[in-house]
Amino acid sequence: MYTTSGETEVQRLIAFRDTPPAGISGMPCGVCRETLLQFSPQNRDTQIMADYATRRVVTLNDLLPDWWGDIKTT
Repeated sequence: MYTTSGETEVQRLIAFRDTPPAGISGMPCGVCRETLLQFSPQNRDTQIMADYATRRVVTLNDLLPDWWGDIKTT
């Protein structure tokens, strides 16, 4: 994404290996979640398919509501 196009914002994401996600297995790993937020704070609205069968979607903000990058230091 970023390395080839310079794009930093992601609207939707589905993560799985050899089968569509069912429950938590479809979630991107913690490093991927962190990287998306470091690319752009706008990615907190990224929709992630949590369950392929039911089409349940969560946002990155649902998964990381208190992201450390939001902490303001004075």
